[in-house]
Formats: sequence, structure tokens, C-alpha cells
Amino acid sequence: MTTVEEKVDASKSTLLYGNILVAIWVALGAAGCYLVNPIVGWVFLGFTAFSIYVIIRRLLCNSCYYCKSCTKGMAKLSIMSLGANRIPGLSKGTVLGMAIYLYFILLAIPGWLLASSLIQQFSILQTSALAGILVISAYSIVARIKKGNKLVTH
Repeated sequence: MTTVEEKVDASKSTLLYGNILVAIWVALGAAGCYLVNPIVGWVFLGFTAFSIYVIIRRLLCNSCYYCKSCTKGMAKLSIMSLGANRIPGLSKGTVLGMAIYLYFILLAIPGWLLASSLIQQFSILQTSALAGILVISAYSIVARIKKGNKLVTH
């Protein structure tokens, strides 16, 4: 493939939808952690927002050479959250590693905290937060499996 075919050209709807999905995922995880322990919730929010929107976004955006228009890594973060296993400029292993980190930090940590708290005492708010996290995670995982090795741009 030529470099023109390899450039990321995410539509505005993909860019918006993917980033809203990640923001809701982060917010639900933070809310779930907050319901278990407010300090843990704030620490989780700060750590997660920083690691995703600063570190991972920067690792995804190593050069504007790979995008048709510079979005500072937001387009690549968006298409990664919507199931792309292949992103131009990054190896498949790097994308997979970032996706695993994303799932671990947004699914495993708040999911484990909420599940262990629910075992001790039932709460409708905690159940709702856990259900929301599981729905978004399942959607992202199913999209990743369905799309396989495709570059998702719209």
C-alpha cells in the first residue's frame, strides 16, 4: 500500500463518537470507584484521564505524517476504542498492548472494585455503574473482534 492509502482519515462522527465513548467509559469507571471510596474515585479519575488522554494519546500520535489532518492523536484514540487493530505508524503489537492497557484500566480495576463491594453489600448505583462499564467494554471488545485487522475510519 502507498502512504496515501495508509493515512488515517477519521470522519468527524467517528472522531466524536469514539472520544465520547472513551470519556463515558472513564467517567463510569471513576463514578464506580467513587461509589466504593471517594478518594479512590478521584485518584482513579486523575490517573486514568492522564494516562489515556496524555500518555496513550501521545504514543498514538508520533507524527502527523500518518493522518490526513492533525487531530493530536484523538482520531487514533477514537478508532482504537471503536475496534481498530491496525493503526498506520504503529505495529499491531503496540496497538494490542495499548488496547489491553485500556481494557485493564477501564474494565478490570473498576469492575473488580464494584464487584467486591457488591458482594459485601448490594447497591443499585454500584450495580448500574458496573452494568454501564460492562456494556461499553463488551461493545468495544465485540467491535474489535468483528473488525479484525481492518482500519476503522467511519
